[in-house]
Amino acid sequence: MATVFEQALDLGEPKRLLIFGTIAEAGSIGAAARILGWSQPALSQHMTALEKDLGVTLFDRTPRGIRLTTAGQLARIRAGEIAASVMGLRSDLAKAFGLGGRNVRLAGFPSFVIGPLAAALGRLEANAVTGTDSPLHHSYEVSEAEPPEALTMLDDGSVDIAFLFHHEDETPPERPGYATVDLGTDRLDLLVPERWNRAGQIRHLGDVAELPWIMGCVRCRSTAERLCRTSGFEPRTRHITDNPGAIQSLVSNGLGVALLPRSARRYTQVAGIDPIVLDEAGARRVTAMIPDGLATSAEVVDLLNALRAVDVTDEGGTDSIAEETPAFAADSADPTSATATTPGGV
Repeated sequence: MATVFEQALDLGEPKRLLIFGTIAEAGSIGAAARILGWSQPALSQHMTALEKDLGVTLFDRTPRGIRLTTAGQLARIRAGEIAASVMGLRSDLAKAFGLGGRNVRLAGFPSFVIGPLAAALGRLEANAVTGTDSPLHHSYEVSEAEPPEALTMLDDGSVDIAFLFHHEDETPPERPGYATVDLGTDRLDLLVPERWNRAGQIRHLGDVAELPWIMGCVRCRSTAERLCRTSGFEPRTRHITDNPGAIQSLVSNGLGVALLPRSARRYTQVAGIDPIVLDEAGARRVTAMIPDGLATSAEVVDLLNALRAVDVTDEGGTDSIAEETPAFAADSADPTSATATTPGGV
C-alpha cells in the first residue's frame, strides 16, 4: 500500500507547487521569473507539468498577467501551507541546534519571562515561519533569574543579556562595557478585594494601613515597605509569595492587600480584585543590560524590536504600547497560604 508521501508525489512534484505559489503571488510568470532568477520558459514548463500531474488548469493567461481558476485558488492556499511548513522546519532546526547564527542567552525575572519575553520570542518565531521581518537563524536561550542573580550571570558570562527592573526612585544598575536599554514603565497598583472597597473609600496607601498585606519577592517587599513607611505606617505582612497569580488569588479571597506591577495582571489576571491606581505607588522601570559588542547585532536588535511590538500594560490599562514606551514587568511564582513563604522573586 502506498504511503501518504508516495500518494502526494503522484499528485505532483512539491517544488512545482511552490513555484506556482510564487507565480500566483507575483501575478505573472514574468514577474515570478525575475523574483526566482529563472527563465520564463522554464517556469512555463514546470506549470505545464504541474497541471498535467494534477489534472486541472491552474490559471489563465491574460494581457495583464494571470487569472487563477478555482482550482488555482485552492492550489495557492496549499502552496502557502507547504512553504510555511518548510520554513517552519528550518526555523525549528535553527533554534534547536543553533544553526547559522549566534545563540543569545537571556536571563529575566519570572513575570517578564512568562509575559513580554515569551510573547516577543513567539513573535520572532512567527515571523521566521512566514518569512517576514526576522531572519530564520536567530537562536535564544532563556533562564529565569531575579535582577541580582541575572547581573551575576551576566558578570560571569553565563548569559549575554540581563533583563532587570528597578523602582523609579532607585538608581538604575550600570556596568562598564554594557549598554542599558530602557524598555518602559510598569506602574504599581494597589490590589484590594472588591468586597472591601464597594464604597470606594480606599484611595491612598494610608487607607489600608490597618489591613493585612501580601508581599512578593525580597526586592518587591522592600519597595512596598518603603512606600508604606513614606505614607506613615508599617505594613502588617500576613502572606509572602513571588507568584503574581498567587498574590491575586489571595487578594481576591479576602486575605489581604498587595502592591503589584500592572503587567503582572496583564498576563495572569484573577477576578474579584479592585485595582486602585495610586500616584504615591510610582512605577518600575524595565531595562535590558547588553554588552557593547552585542548591542547592534541582528539577533539583539530584532529581539528588542519584538519586545517593543508586544501588547503590554501601560499606565492607562491593557493597551498596546507605542514603540518608544513599552511597559513590562512584575512579580511571579507559587501559591501560598497563611504566613507561608516561597523563595525567589518577581
